[in-house]
Amino acid sequence: MKSRIPIYGKAVLILLVALVVFLVVVPLASAPIPGQLFGWYVVTTLAAILLYVSSTEAFWAEFVTPFRRLLLARGAVAKPLRICVFIALPLVVGWYFSTWAAGSAELPGGLRVVHPTPPSSLNFRGKRINLKEVVVNPLRADEAHLADNTEQGRVLYYKNCFFCHGDALDGNGHYAKGFNPAPANFQDAGTIAQLSESFLFWRIAKGGPGLPEASAPWDSAMPVWENFFDEKEIWQVILYLYQRTGHKPRVMEEGDHSGH
Repeated sequence: MKSRIPIYGKAVLILLVALVVFLVVVPLASAPIPGQLFGWYVVTTLAAILLYVSSTEAFWAEFVTPFRRLLLARGAVAKPLRICVFIALPLVVGWYFSTWAAGSAELPGGLRVVHPTPPSSLNFRGKRINLKEVVVNPLRADEAHLADNTEQGRVLYYKNCFFCHGDALDGNGHYAKGFNPAPANFQDAGTIAQLSESFLFWRIAKGGPGLPEASAPWDSAMPVWENFFDEKEIWQVILYLYQRTGHKPRVMEEGDHSGH
């Protein structure tokens, strides 16, 4: 005679499989399921299981058998086990779903454009710089002084920038915890590795106040560094950022002026 899984065993198995799909399979295939949506999926799964186990009288009688045995059992272990199953478990489940249904008291975060579209040109201390024409850092052409310029960029970075962007250029500086959004992590492959050097020049020179009105508010704490650095110094800092991280700057192709 073939053994079969009891109906309550099937119910538990279905729930476990559903949780594996929700928590493991779906995040690996696409993206993690949002918390409230996950809650609805669990509720829907439990409702489907309940409909299944109550679809016939025989199924229901078999499903409630272990609960009936636990309720009527006697002995030293039975009483504390009943307390856990029939009192503690419903309280925990009720607390979870009441918390999930209540949601968060925090306001939802706004959408933020990570790499805004730069202008075609900018005014730097009275000088007009055409960003479309600046394909690469102009200091790279002076190979004889490239190392010296990079070293000067390192000095400038540690005198001015590392307090926010960090000693390791990872956005984890001394003041980073006080900013939202956090300072850029230059080590991340999604930051300067995706950008042209002219884009960095614009962002450093104009800082947070120089960001475009589109997609505002930006909430960027980046200072307007053209008030402190001259043109050469900004290019020197940019040399150091790429040299230290090992990233290669993006070279814009003709017709591509987005910078990212």
